Amino acid sequence: MPLPKLSPLQSRLAASLIASIMLVLIYFAFMSPHFAYAAHVDSIRPEDHNHERLLGRPILDLEFEELDLREPTYEAQFVGVDRGIIGRATTEPTPLTNNVMQLTNIPQGQLVSYMFSNTSLWGPLSPVKSSLPSQIILNRKIKRGLDEMGSLEDDEEEEEETDIVDEKELKLRPRQSNSGNQRLLYITVTACNQPTSNKTTDPPPQLQLYVSTSQDNMTPGPGQNPQAEITLDEGYAIYQLNATGNVYIGVYGENVNTTYNGVWNAQIAASIDDPYHYYWNSTDPNLFLVDSDSNSALLYTDPLIPDSSNETLAEEWMDMSPPFNVFASDASDNSIMGLQKSYCGLQTKAQISTFRPGQTSSDIAMRMTDIGNGSLPKQQFYITGLSPGTTYNIALVMNGTTASGNSAVGAGGQVFKMTSFATLSTVNCALITDLSFCDQVAYSVPTNPNGIYNETAVLAAFYDNLTSQYYSTFQMVLAQTPCETTSSAQYSLARTCGDCANAYKTWLCAVMIPRCTDFTSPDPWLQRRAMGQPFPNGTFLDQTDVLAANLSHALNGSRNPFIDGTVPGSTVVPIVPGPYKEILPCEDLCYNIVQSCPASMGLNCPRPGVLGFAESYGIISQKGGDENGRITNLTCNYPGVVYYLAAGG
Repeated sequence: MPLPKLSPLQSRLAASLIASIMLVLIYFAFMSPHFAYAAHVDSIRPEDHNHERLLGRPILDLEFEELDLREPTYEAQFVGVDRGIIGRATTEPTPLTNNVMQLTNIPQGQLVSYMFSNTSLWGPLSPVKSSLPSQIILNRKIKRGLDEMGSLEDDEEEEEETDIVDEKELKLRPRQSNSGNQRLLYITVTACNQPTSNKTTDPPPQLQLYVSTSQDNMTPGPGQNPQAEITLDEGYAIYQLNATGNVYIGVYGENVNTTYNGVWNAQIAASIDDPYHYYWNSTDPNLFLVDSDSNSALLYTDPLIPDSSNETLAEEWMDMSPPFNVFASDASDNSIMGLQKSYCGLQTKAQISTFRPGQTSSDIAMRMTDIGNGSLPKQQFYITGLSPGTTYNIALVMNGTTASGNSAVGAGGQVFKMTSFATLSTVNCALITDLSFCDQVAYSVPTNPNGIYNETAVLAAFYDNLTSQYYSTFQMVLAQTPCETTSSAQYSLARTCGDCANAYKTWLCAVMIPRCTDFTSPDPWLQRRAMGQPFPNGTFLDQTDVLAANLSHALNGSRNPFIDGTVPGSTVVPIVPGPYKEILPCEDLCYNIVQSCPASMGLNCPRPGVLGFAESYGIISQKGGDENGRITNLTCNYPGVVYYLAAGG
C-alpha cells in the first residue's frame, strides 16, 4: 500500500517528532543508573554497615600522614584517558610584594615557588630612609654590576648596565632602565639555617635560585626552561633583571638526606628600589684589628668621612649611636660555614654577636672614636671574654631594620667580607685604651696579672700618669722658646711650637708605653725584653737565654725603667711583666721631633745601621699592602695608626 503523501508542513512536523523521541531514548539509556542511585540513597541506609561511621568523626580513624591538606583543585577527568599523562596540578606560587621578606623552610629535594606580579613591579618606589649623617665611605671604588649579581639580559646589555660608584659610597643607588616599559628588579635570597651532619664537617650544598619571566615556566626549578639558575654563595644570592611583567621565582634545596639532616631556613625578597639583602662583593672588610691580648680585642672600622674639612659633619658622626655591628666565631667552629655572606645566617649561628638576646652586653662594647691620623670618626669594637691563642673569624654588618623596620628598603641587612684576628697566648700583655693624656694609645702593654695593676683601668693610669709627668718637664723647656712672636723671629717658617709639642707628645707616649706581644712570636722585627725575669706563672726561660740577657740591657730590661723597678729612689711600684717582645716605635716619630722642634734643644735620632738603632726603633714596611695600599702587618708602633699606607696607596 503506498504511503500517504504528506504536505510540506506535515513532513517537518514528523521529522521533529522522530528526532525528539530519539533524544529521549538516548538520554534514558545513558543516565538511568545515576538517577537510580540518587533516588534510592535513603533506601540503602539500613543495609550500609559503614553509614553510621560516616556520620561520626572518620578523621580520627586515619593516620595524620594520610591526610591531603592541599586546597581542592579542579582535575579534568576523561573516559579512557589515564590521569598520569595529563600531569599533576601544581601549588600556586606565593606572591611577593615590594620590599616584603618571606621566611620559609625548604625541605631537602623540595622547590618553593614565588611570583612578583606585574602590579608590584609597576607600583610606586619606596622612600629610602637613613639615620646616618652622610653616606658611608669605603676606601676603594666598588664595582656594582651584573657580573656580580647576574641578569637575564645578554652580555652587551650587561656591560651597559655595569657602573662604577666613583663616590666610593656604601649605599646602593637604583639604576634607571634603558626602556620605559622595563623596570629594574632585585631578587635576593639568604640562608638563615641549613641541614647539619654528624658524618662530615663540610657544609651542605647551597640552595639554588631559579628565575623566569616566561608564561611557559611559571614554576622555575630543576630541569625547567626557559629560566636562569643561580647557586647561593656562602648563603647569599642576588639577581637583577629588567622586567616587563610577572616574574616567577623558585628556591630549591638539594636532596642530601643520606649525609645531612634537617631543612634550610631562608629569607627571600624582591625590590624595585634596592636589594633587600646585600653582601659587599669586595676584598675590603671595612674592619681592622687594632690590637689584642689574651682575652680581648680592639677593632676599628675605616673612617666614615674622607677628610676633616666638614667639622659639623664630623661632629654629627661622633655624636650618633654606632651604626655597625659585628658577628664573630672561633675559626674552628664550622656552624657558620656556608653562611658567611648571609646576615640572618650569621645572626643565627655566630658565637659572638652585638645584640643577640641573652648575651651579656660586656662581650662587645661599641662607641664612636676619632683616634688616628686626621681625627676622623670611626666605630670602635672592644670585644672581651675571648680565649687565649685563638683565631676568630669576624664580619662587619649593618642592621637594615634600624631605620624603617623589617618591611622596608634594605631591611635585610648588609654584610662585609669576613676577616680574622688572633688573641695572644700569654697573659703578660694587656690591652689598654681611652687614656687621658696619651689619647692615641690603644694597644697591648706589658703587665703582670699577679700584681697591683691587674685591672685594665689601673694599668692604663700607671702608664698615662708617668708619661704626663715627663711631658711636664718638656713643656718647661719649650716655654723658653719665643713661640708667640713675629714670623721673622720664630725658629722656623714651616713649623710652630704647637707642631713641636704634638710631635714630642706622640714620641713620648710611644717610648714610655711600649707595645707588647707574645714572647713566642717569630716576627723578626720584634725586640726581646725582660728575659731575665720570671713569667707571671713563676717559670723562667732556659738558663742559656737568661745568661745571654744579663749581658744586654736591651734584652734584660724594658724600655721604660719604671716597668722593671730599676729607677733608683723611685717609690713607684713596678710591674715586672716577665719576658715579652716589643713592637718598637717607628723611626719617623723621632725624625718628626727633630724636624718640628727648635735646633737649640739639641735633639738627635740614631740612624739605621748605627749602634743602638735596632734596639730602639723600627721601620715602616712598604711590602704586603692590599689593593688599596694598606699594610696591616705593623712592623713598628705609631700610636693611633691602624695600618700603614704603602707608596701610592
